[in-house]
Amino acid sequence: MLITDAAVRETAATIAQSLGGDWVIDPEAPADGAAHLISADGKGISFRPIFGGTTVQLWITGSAPPPPIDATPTEQSTYEAQNAVRLPQGHRYNKAATLVTENDEEPETIIMRTLEDHLIPAFEYKPRYVGHRPWVDLFDNALSEVMGEATPATDTALQERDPASDDIVGSAEKPADAEPGPAVEGHPQPAAAQEAPHEPASPPVHASSPTQRKRPRRTSGKGAK
Repeated sequence: MLITDAAVRETAATIAQSLGGDWVIDPEAPADGAAHLISADGKGISFRPIFGGTTVQLWITGSAPPPPIDATPTEQSTYEAQNAVRLPQGHRYNKAATLVTENDEEPETIIMRTLEDHLIPAFEYKPRYVGHRPWVDLFDNALSEVMGEATPATDTALQERDPASDDIVGSAEKPADAEPGPAVEGHPQPAAAQEAPHEPASPPVHASSPTQRKRPRRTSGKGAK
């Protein structure tokens, strides 16, 4: 959808309302065909239609917060470190966005998305080149650190479990704390026969073997006649 020069101021009022906070239309801005918004801390947002209203050119203007009063050395160092990465006061950063989309979105929707994704974060983290989004890098680095510090959870119960104690499917054994149930009738088991004490075995006697008679032993010498 196109945006006309006449609709710029009305669109700016909608954008200021969507941003919330203390964003208002800058009453002292020059009448240069662009819309200029300003916040209480001096930050600025501006946009104007170009290429016959098919595209909108957006830019932001940085500001520096006032230094802390009666700051400690630590607070002063923090203030200076934060200022070093902010978009400096009076410096601009711009981004163009096309208003011709497949979904035929309203210009306010496209402008707000461009501001939130590409421009507003640049107030606190200035880009070093066109297309650079350092706030995305900070998020990715923080996420990597968190994922690196997280240790994988281990199932100590699995590691310490004795495989021999695992339950077997279909086992008739019950846990020790189970309530007694009705006895299950099964096939009677034969009683174990008492084993008689063992006695020394005697050699086998063969009934069919005749008893051998011993012959008289001959004596040497002459016998009586």
